Amino acid sequence: MPGGGRPWTGHAGRRHGPRWMRALAAVQLTIAAAAITSLAANAAFAQTGVAEGFVAGLFSSNNIILLAVFGGAMSFALLSASWLILERGRITSENAEMKARIADLRAANERIEALVNVADQRIVVWNGSDDSPAIMGRLSTASGAPQERAEFLAFGRWLSPDSAISFESALKRLRGGAEAFDLPLVTRKGGVIEAQGRTSGRFAFVRFVELSGERSALSRLEAEHARLMATFDTIQALFDLLRMPVWLKDSSGEIYWANRAYAEAVDRPDGEAAVRDRLQLLDSFERREVAAAERERGFFQGPLPAVVSGDRRILDVAEAKTAAGAAGIAVDRGEIEAVRAMLRQTVASHRQTLDHLATPIAMFDRQQRLQFCNSSFQKLWSLGEGFLAGQPTNAQVLDAFREARKLPERPDWRKWRDGQLEIYQAVEPRHEFWHLADGQTLRVIANPHSEGGVTWVFEDVTEQLALQSNYNALMRVQGETLDHLAEAVAVFGPDGRLRLCNPAFSELWRLEAGLALAGTHVSALSGACRARLVANEEWDAIAAAITDVDEMRGEKGGRLETVDGKVLDYGLVPLPEGQSMLTLVDMTAAVNEERALKERNEALEQSDLIKSRFLQHVSYELRVPLTSIAGFAEMLTMPETGRLNAKQSEYVGHVTSAAGTLKSMIDDILDLTTIDAGAMALDIAPTRLAPLIDSCLAQLDERMRAHAIETGISIEPGAEMLMTDPDRGRQILLNLLANAVAASPDGGTVTITAAPVGDMIEIAVADQGPTVPREERQRVFDRFEARAGARRGRGSGLSLPIVKSFVELHGGTVHVEDADGRGARFVCRFPHDREAARAAA
Repeated sequence: MPGGGRPWTGHAGRRHGPRWMRALAAVQLTIAAAAITSLAANAAFAQTGVAEGFVAGLFSSNNIILLAVFGGAMSFALLSASWLILERGRITSENAEMKARIADLRAANERIEALVNVADQRIVVWNGSDDSPAIMGRLSTASGAPQERAEFLAFGRWLSPDSAISFESALKRLRGGAEAFDLPLVTRKGGVIEAQGRTSGRFAFVRFVELSGERSALSRLEAEHARLMATFDTIQALFDLLRMPVWLKDSSGEIYWANRAYAEAVDRPDGEAAVRDRLQLLDSFERREVAAAERERGFFQGPLPAVVSGDRRILDVAEAKTAAGAAGIAVDRGEIEAVRAMLRQTVASHRQTLDHLATPIAMFDRQQRLQFCNSSFQKLWSLGEGFLAGQPTNAQVLDAFREARKLPERPDWRKWRDGQLEIYQAVEPRHEFWHLADGQTLRVIANPHSEGGVTWVFEDVTEQLALQSNYNALMRVQGETLDHLAEAVAVFGPDGRLRLCNPAFSELWRLEAGLALAGTHVSALSGACRARLVANEEWDAIAAAITDVDEMRGEKGGRLETVDGKVLDYGLVPLPEGQSMLTLVDMTAAVNEERALKERNEALEQSDLIKSRFLQHVSYELRVPLTSIAGFAEMLTMPETGRLNAKQSEYVGHVTSAAGTLKSMIDDILDLTTIDAGAMALDIAPTRLAPLIDSCLAQLDERMRAHAIETGISIEPGAEMLMTDPDRGRQILLNLLANAVAASPDGGTVTITAAPVGDMIEIAVADQGPTVPREERQRVFDRFEARAGARRGRGSGLSLPIVKSFVELHGGTVHVEDADGRGARFVCRFPHDREAARAAA
């Protein structure tokens, strides 16, 4: 349009000129209105009768100017109107041309829509990354494609799985990389559709065309061929993963494919190299045998020898032949046979092991028939070998238990038996106790197998329950005993918390009811106890010893004085598992008597006697739980209770070692207490010395080998026999040798000599450790006095006192002297005369 303006449409839809023309027309109209207004005013003046004014005003200069302007405006308006008429005619012709063009475009669009919306194709157009495409056209329902837009765009729902995967992948490449494609697609209803993917600018479109006739058949064949090739690739990939040789042959008998295991068997890097080199796994004779079987039956299956990776092996070969070729597979029979032999050997070994167990065991298969039972099972239930060899059912075995009157009578036997057999439908083991008619109590474990069947384990817990009952009774007796003791007794755990205390302890310290309870920490008791004492240092030492974690902690004792004048003797005794026992004895009366009569020595001896009796009592009480601990620790190491890992085995070993050490200490304490009481009796008999020494060295062999300690033995003629109690003689020698081993340096030598000296037999044990000073030679045999300079722990200080007590009980003597060169030499002399030894005993 002129002036570069653009047309606009009013309310009536008419086309007008540009804005500058409308503004010019408005100005012209304004000027014309002003001129007309002026003329009208002059006319009004004339009507009022002022004629002379009218004439004068009409021809005034202002009116002349206005008339001139009005005339010019009217001329311009006429020119503009003429121009607008011409412009409107041109616009009208342009509009006619545009309407004709729109009509042509509409006709072309209708022709395109007619071509697109045919019944055998459908087009989906995507605009860039927009996921809401436009859809044109339609497919017949016979093709299997849905008509609804949402259902059609869900390609995976109406295309077959393989076609859907291929199409989605191709569509992704089309939209992402403008990669065109032509794919035959198969619908879930069996129809065949061809998808043609193309791009144009930023548009991506896919045309779905129904195929029929030869094109449909060809597309079906292409899809089937693609599926078969994918399946073949999958099977080849699976065969490549197998550790068994697999091969394929063509109709001429040549191998055209082999897996990786086949290539390894013929020493080639891959199957292609094996095919290229035409290497055969089987020799010619075996191949002829396979070919003969295939001509006769169409397949071959059986064992054949072959050289695999340079080794001759027996393979189970299976090869099937068709008109198109043959396929074969070989399984290494040697490995399977080795596994079977190992399995048979393992089963036989397990059966032999189970047969030697004291715990009765029976195994039943999934048909509930007996497959194995050990001799303990047969002995427990008194079942005949013929009955067990017939593989009876589990129900028959239970009936046999009843007939042998092993089980107590039950009101409803069948219901009870059926309830027991329900374990075959269970998945979790069942534990229960059976009380037999003869008084035995069995812990019965029924363990169902994952593949079917049940293993029954019958553990005799009669003695265990009796021991547990006795232990509980003993603990109750011990508790009653502690409660009625006049001495104050308290036991603290390794964490410093109170485990138990008797009423005398609470009364002594005047504890509140809330403090004298199990679980109270020693620090909470310190306030009440310190308030009752004159000096608090001793109690602080007691509290520190209770919470001490030192494994070598020993007994602690002392005397306390209270603010009300009482004198208390305390003893802090370490117990197993880091526990501590604090005993407090009111010694006020004894101390007063001591102060008054100056009999301090007698009071101390009495206190020592009381302590010894108490230790003896506690030692006796500790033997039963200690024996149980050692026994259970030993059971944990047995394979029947389950395999332990290395850390658990180490901990169990520590428990066993600690229990053995504590047992030896308790035995030593009991022996010394028995000797002090004069109740020790010896069974004197002639004993060969050499076996006695060998048995002692055998017990110390592990310790000696750990430190490379050598031994030397010298027994002179006349000293071969020793008049001694064999057990006590062995204990004397064992303590002397243990003392020598503890003092000897690594790589040292311990010497044992025996010789007759007058009417005595002298046995000496010498080591190469530090010598014993003369001032300590007598004190080394005192109780709880360990040898100074021991390289591997000071020990309990009871071994040498026990040696001295037993030697003196035999009527002999013992002393220590310097060894030749270096070290100490402990010399024991025993009476050579049997009657003298018995008299001394």
